[in-house]
Amino acid sequence: MMSAFKLAEKGLGYTSPNPPVGALLVKDGRIIARGFHRRAGGLHAEIEAIRKAGDDARGASLVVTLEPCSHHGKTPPCSDAIIAAGISKVVCPVIDKNPIVSGRGFRKLHQAGVEVIQNIGENYAETFYRPYFKFVTEGLPFVTLKFAQSLDGRIASSTGHSRWISSAESLKRSHKLRASHDAILVGAETLRNDNPQLTTRLVKGSNPIRIVLSNSGQIGRDRIMFKDGLARSFVALPENTKTVPGTGFDIIPVKTKRGVLDLRDLLSRLGKMGIMTLMVEGGSLTLTSFLTQKLVDKIIVCVAPIIIGDGIPAIRELGIKTIGKSIGIDHIRWQKSGPDMIMSGNPVWR
Repeated sequence: MMSAFKLAEKGLGYTSPNPPVGALLVKDGRIIARGFHRRAGGLHAEIEAIRKAGDDARGASLVVTLEPCSHHGKTPPCSDAIIAAGISKVVCPVIDKNPIVSGRGFRKLHQAGVEVIQNIGENYAETFYRPYFKFVTEGLPFVTLKFAQSLDGRIASSTGHSRWISSAESLKRSHKLRASHDAILVGAETLRNDNPQLTTRLVKGSNPIRIVLSNSGQIGRDRIMFKDGLARSFVALPENTKTVPGTGFDIIPVKTKRGVLDLRDLLSRLGKMGIMTLMVEGGSLTLTSFLTQKLVDKIIVCVAPIIIGDGIPAIRELGIKTIGKSIGIDHIRWQKSGPDMIMSGNPVWR
C-alpha cells in the first residue's frame, strides 16, 4: 500500500480537481504493473496499471489508494474496467468521499464477485486525502499556511529585508512544496517589497497558479510574476474596486466583511476554479488574516537559528486575550533542514 501511495505522490500538483491516486497489480507474490493518475483528464491509476498488465491482469490483486470510481466523467468507470479485466481482489484503504462515488465503486465490485478488502492503511489515507476530501465535500481548497521565521518569530528585519531567513536546503524544500499545490498566495505588500517569482525553479515540478491579495487595488504592475509567463497570475480585489486589468494577470472580485476581504468568499471562488490546494506564503498581514478568519487547515513553519530583534513579526494581533484561547497545534511533526527546523501541524481553534 505504501508503494502505491508513493506512486500517487507523483500526481500531486497535476491532477486537480481529481485526486492523486496510485495503483499496483500483484500476482503470484510479485508486482506485475504500476500506474498513477498523471493529470486531470488522463488515464486513472487503475486503468494505466491494467493496460500495462494486459492479459496478466486476470486473477491478479489490485492495490489502489482510493476507492475506484463508478461513474462516467472524462473517463469511463474504473470499477467496470476492473471487472472486465478479471481482477479477483481489490485492496483499498478508504471510500471516496466524493458524493458521486461514496461507496458505489465498492458495491459494484462486490456485486460482480470481486473481493474487496478495506481499511489497509486507512489512517495514512485519511491524512493524504484531507485536501481532496475537503474539496469534494465543502467546495473549498485546503489551505496551508507556510512561512520562515527567526528564533524570535520575525519574518523580516525592521527595514523589511528578508532574503534569506531560511537555508538553501529549506528554500529548496519550499519550492518542492509549491510544486505539490495548485495555487500559491501572497499579500500585496509582499509583492511590492520582495518582487517574488513564486515558482518551482529550484526543483522539477509544475508552477502553481499565483494569487495576490490587495484590499486597496494598489499593486506593482511591473512585478516579475506578471511578466514571466511561467504561470497564470491573479489579483484578488474587493468586488467593487474600480481598477483597470493589467497585462499578465486577471482579477478575482471578492466580497468584503467589515472593510476587509472575505477570505471564505475568495476560497469559494477558488474552489469553483478547480483549485484544491492553496499555499499561503505571506506576508504577516495576510498570514494573520487567514488565522483570524479561521481558514487554515495546516501550518508549516521553518525556524532558522538566527535572532533578528526589532523586526516584522510573523503573526500580528489575533485578539487573543488569554493563553487558553490561543491557537493550538496538533499532529505535530519536526524535520531538520540544513541548520533549520521545520514544524508542521494542524491548527486547533479553541
